[in-house]
Amino acid sequence: MKQQELLQAVTKYFARFKEQVNILNNNSEFSINIHAENILIKILNIIFDCDFENTNYVEGKNYNSIDLRDKTGKLAVQVTATSNIGKVKKTLLKYTENGHYNNYEELKILVLSGRQKAYSQEAIDKVTEPYFHFDGGKNIIDFATLYVLLNEKNDLTKILAIKELLESQFSDVATKNTLPVIKSFEDLCAALKTYFDENSLIFKMFGPNSGADGVGPLREDMTLWYKSRREKILPNNRNISALIDEYSKLIVQEHKSLFEAFQAHSYAFEKHCEDANFDYTLYQFPKEIVNVINKFANA
Repeated sequence: MKQQELLQAVTKYFARFKEQVNILNNNSEFSINIHAENILIKILNIIFDCDFENTNYVEGKNYNSIDLRDKTGKLAVQVTATSNIGKVKKTLLKYTENGHYNNYEELKILVLSGRQKAYSQEAIDKVTEPYFHFDGGKNIIDFATLYVLLNEKNDLTKILAIKELLESQFSDVATKNTLPVIKSFEDLCAALKTYFDENSLIFKMFGPNSGADGVGPLREDMTLWYKSRREKILPNNRNISALIDEYSKLIVQEHKSLFEAFQAHSYAFEKHCEDANFDYTLYQFPKEIVNVINKFANA
């Protein structure tokens, strides 16, 4: 696999990582943030040439504004899903109060949900100076930053290692060797149409708002709906996601947002199926994608 293809795969999984953090955190489910720390240790070790350990395990939960630390003292990292300046200042204040600047050469704040475009350096300096300097432009990082740093290294071995780490965590759908070879957006839509058509038929027949057979009891007894979504819709969604992931570069630019919206819906809907209390109202099925699929599949 060429280096550029590996980097595209890394981009894909970083995007999925970020999206899952956002969806779960919007539902007040924060366990993924802890899980993320353990995945990130290996990734950050590769990018920053460090030997990180999770301080929440070594020192105890929520250890003094540091989640990950390099055993040699080269770097400390705080992992958070909150991007605002208030969170940054709170982290820096605790870091300063505990004198961690004496033990680590540098601090990074890694924002899982994506960093803001800019941070007030003046506000940051009021917390950190004269003890240590923290550059809001350089030291607040996110997945986009990690991608840039990895790309700059231009090291095929490291790129491949990170790609495989991410794939083991987020490639939970059809594996690459089971996917058809697709060379155009039209062919991609044709392949996707089979799954969309089956899902649509199932929803019309057994969905909560279906009028199958014109009788009411079906809407009250959701047994067939729960069974069909578990055995058919969810596997179909995973196959759709696998195809979109693998052939994302073929998707026409003006329709990319629709396919991204479906990916978010697919993940949130599966979480809802696992836990009925999981709210996925912000990630409803993007109906317009069906029109696009049908248009290009029949072109």
